[in-house]
Amino acid sequence: MNYSAAISDFFKSPKWTMNMLLGGACALIPFVGQIVVLGWAVTGFWGRDEENYETFPDFDFSHFGKYLERGLWPFLVTFVASLVMVPVIWVVTIPTMLIGTLAAGSNEKAGGCFAVVMPVVMMFLIMLIVFAMMLLITPLKIRASITQDFAKSFNFAWVKRFVSLMWKEIFLASLFLLVAGTALAIVGMVLFCVGMYAATVVIYFAWTHLHKQLYRLYLSRGGEPVPFSPKLRDTPPPMPA
Repeated sequence: MNYSAAISDFFKSPKWTMNMLLGGACALIPFVGQIVVLGWAVTGFWGRDEENYETFPDFDFSHFGKYLERGLWPFLVTFVASLVMVPVIWVVTIPTMLIGTLAAGSNEKAGGCFAVVMPVVMMFLIMLIVFAMMLLITPLKIRASITQDFAKSFNFAWVKRFVSLMWKEIFLASLFLLVAGTALAIVGMVLFCVGMYAATVVIYFAWTHLHKQLYRLYLSRGGEPVPFSPKLRDTPPPMPA
């Protein structure tokens, strides 16, 4: 895994400035804009065989519909998987909060102890939940990007195999992106807040870059490949002889 390349490769394109500006302008569009930016990244990483980042496809508003279609499926799969995890968060956090409240009401000393311990416990539980979400969402999003199909994304036998082989790398990639994404967002806020939208383009590029690395490493460890959708190609498949 080359984590730093997930960001540095963005700047290898001669038109990286224009990609950042146009992608950032697109991200300003509520809801749809970020799906389109994701679709652009999917096009560049999963829709071509070439690995030269100097020739990474330029962001082009004339391909708005194509980007929207290709980004829609990984977005929807991520959204649905996140919704499924919401009840889990409530099931874990609400009982913990109730226990702390009851302990505080029954005993003053215990209440003071819980006031110190509970934030630490809650933070630890939230971190575990976020990690569990990333273990689930990452392979689902990779399948959705490759298959361009909602139903085919939810192959839980494949997801289980992917997680069993790649859980450590998923954790490290998520941690890296969290730190790098926060740093990019802060820089964007300094640039009159508008820069946050440009930072979004780099973050989507980096996350899709890491997904491609994870998938390749998974295959090298004996994982089952995912059939690529013909929808990822800009040209129709050759006619049979």
